Amino acid sequence: MSAFVVRPVTAAETRPLRQRILRPQQRVEELVYPHDDDVDTLHVAAFVDGALVGTATIHPDPMPDGRAPDAWRIRGMATTPEMRRKGCGVALVKACLDHASTRGGRVVWCNARTSASAFYASLGFVTQGDEFELPGIGPHYVMMKRVAG
Repeated sequence: MSAFVVRPVTAAETRPLRQRILRPQQRVEELVYPHDDDVDTLHVAAFVDGALVGTATIHPDPMPDGRAPDAWRIRGMATTPEMRRKGCGVALVKACLDHASTRGGRVVWCNARTSASAFYASLGFVTQGDEFELPGIGPHYVMMKRVAG
């Protein structure tokens, strides 16, 4: 398998992988997230030999508890099973963190699936509050990380 390449993409390019990995019970057309088309939003994807193998999105979004009104949110983070533990997810999150940081972001947060919380923790994200259930999706934690801007 060739090395992966990470580059910016459109929101529409992320949706098939969002659907396949994150929300198989939904149609691709249902996976339009709020802020997908905002000017500050970044969608990044990883490709191997032209095939989409990972994606992540970041955009300005206050933390749910209101204590970081100028925070940025990562969402739609997905990698294909064969690309896990190969640096692909790390590269996608790093691209998101860099994007927020260069735009003055100081806090980045996400709703991390419980099964992915160790991955985010390994990148310096810290759990905020108790586990909660996203209906139809599963257990999650709010996780956040301070970034240099």
